[in-house]
Amino acid sequence: MTQALDRETTHLVDSVSTDRLMEDTREIARWVRLSGSPEERRAFAYIERRLREAGLRTQLLEHDALISLPQSAALRLSDPDPEEIPCITHSFAVSTPRDGIAAEAVAVREGPPAGTLSGRVAIVDGLATPDDVAKLQSDGAVGVIFLNRDPLVHEMIVSTIWGSPTLSQLGRLPSIPVVSAAGDGAARVRVRAAGGRRVRVRLTTAVQTGWRRLPLLVAEADGTRDDTFVLLAGHVDSWHYGAMDNGGANAVMMEAGRLLARTRLYRGLRLTFWSGHSHGRYAGSAWYVDSHWDELNARCAAHLNVDSVGGRGATKLDAGYCMPETREVGVRVVGALAGQQYRGTRVGRSGDQSFLGIGVPSLFMSLSEHPADGPEASRDFSSTGIAAGGGLGWWWHTPEDTVDKLDPAALTRDARIYAAAAHILCASPVLPLDYAATAAEIVTSLRALEKRLGDRFDISACVAEAEHLRDAAAPVTQAARSAAGDPKDAPAMNRTLMQLGRTLIPVLYTRAGRFDHDPATKIPELPPLLEASRLAEVDPDSDEAKALRVAAVRGRNRMVQALREARQLIERSGA
Repeated sequence: MTQALDRETTHLVDSVSTDRLMEDTREIARWVRLSGSPEERRAFAYIERRLREAGLRTQLLEHDALISLPQSAALRLSDPDPEEIPCITHSFAVSTPRDGIAAEAVAVREGPPAGTLSGRVAIVDGLATPDDVAKLQSDGAVGVIFLNRDPLVHEMIVSTIWGSPTLSQLGRLPSIPVVSAAGDGAARVRVRAAGGRRVRVRLTTAVQTGWRRLPLLVAEADGTRDDTFVLLAGHVDSWHYGAMDNGGANAVMMEAGRLLARTRLYRGLRLTFWSGHSHGRYAGSAWYVDSHWDELNARCAAHLNVDSVGGRGATKLDAGYCMPETREVGVRVVGALAGQQYRGTRVGRSGDQSFLGIGVPSLFMSLSEHPADGPEASRDFSSTGIAAGGGLGWWWHTPEDTVDKLDPAALTRDARIYAAAAHILCASPVLPLDYAATAAEIVTSLRALEKRLGDRFDISACVAEAEHLRDAAAPVTQAARSAAGDPKDAPAMNRTLMQLGRTLIPVLYTRAGRFDHDPATKIPELPPLLEASRLAEVDPDSDEAKALRVAAVRGRNRMVQALREARQLIERSGA
């Protein structure tokens, strides 16, 4: 079903090779690719060789990063009956003394009463997440036991720091041991802790955390008319053999690069392969943004993120990450090549999404996932907030992520979608970005917040500026569509579209702004107005409300200024 795609894009996606995709996946998944390891270097060397054979220019970069590799863990329940529970520990959890730590453990549901956790170990259902560890640690917990719902325990990373830490961020690293159990072991812990009963436990963990030298591979195909580029990016490092996460995605990138390298493109394609994703909290992509900020700001037109595609039974393709301005590209390629109505999910803080501060429009991450009721869906994954359905399979982040967990037909389908999206973004003289949709969504979000706030805080200036922007942006989108086939009008139109992203995306998706990275925790809608939103829930005469208003006024100023700058940009462009 490719009737919605033009002839060139259709020819390109019809050239996707299932045999090459599976061959490359098998080769990459030969190695356990821990960040900075010799085995990971071998995978990078293989990828670089294949890309050079396909005619792309390559460059292998190196950088330092703080990497954390779990080594071993033990969980012993005592009183009344001693019992050993199989478990693992996680990246950036701390190592205990050799004989571990002993403490009373208590199950946590919707949050413990004040003082309950002081000096105790918390028992939590679900995946080990940095948000939970940070909160429980601040509540006084001396350790955390996570009980996964899937049959196998999932490897995780529990630091909230995005990328390698600065000196001032080191204090935010976890300072307590963390373990996870699954299956029968998790069930036995639940029974022992049922009804609020407290149980004595001993946790023993070993985690190797230190600075390592990491590779980062860049490969390029040049455009013929424009020096900007579309970034197609994904990580190489893995938990265990990582065939789906992220070997199949690397194969998709390589295949898209091979095909686009022999295609006439208006703007270039840049492939980037990261390390430090799984064991460094996106250290590779964060370093790349920091070290190449000027070039990315000037030249990066869009970002396609590729992570964990082609999974066996992953038939749900309607909810991958997008922004309002990129959604239409997703609708077009998913509808044409998978026959599904793509609606998209707001881009979040996960999966090497290090480009929000710069203001690069983004599309996709984990494109295909399992239906929530699918036979191989993960019962844990939905708790992360990343997935809208059953996530990436029960084998995600476990030793069972092997080549047999990929479906060649699904991997081919996903590769065709990525290749089509990359071709549309690279070959279209005018970038297919719809900032009228972005402006309309801002108006809707602000009006909803204004209604919630009532007379507690005035955001009418934000609403007014958003409405002005919406009215100004509609003709831009129309003009861009009209100029799509007229290359002489493309450079000026593209400059306007790229600058709109640089102005709006940082204020819509970040708290830290353009030159820093937000924590690896959920970023709300309208980030500058987070404190304003909280005013709807607190006593307006309380000290808390007064402090919130201080930050709310500053956030309102930031929002108004960004919306005004975007509108003025459109007016100056004459679009």
